[in-house]
Amino acid sequence: MIPTRHELELCPAGCGQLVLMTTTEHGRRMPVDAEPHEIGNQAVYRDAPGRWRSRSLDGADARPLDPWEHRYRPHIATCPRRTVQQPIPGLPAGGRPRTRRRAPARRYPRWMPR
Repeated sequence: MIPTRHELELCPAGCGQLVLMTTTEHGRRMPVDAEPHEIGNQAVYRDAPGRWRSRSLDGADARPLDPWEHRYRPHIATCPRRTVQQPIPGLPAGGRPRTRRRAPARRYPRWMPR
């Protein structure tokens, strides 16, 4: 199923390309390219109310492509204005070290009974 022209939006990063905004399994919005792609890793389908949904085809527990779904590529993989995070000097390649979370500061003083 290919989306119609009025269902497409401009890229949120500002590259000017038309993308299809889908909702992931976790409720987040994710732009995918406007045309299906044979090596895409997102299964895109339209649910009963007419919203475009997507789910990942990667991972050990991912279901195979269903007959009503089509493969699409996430737009972040093809966007020319995509920003790639540079590695932070002095940190291992795995990412940032985890810091201990602090308790939030109290907004109001604790009142003492008199």
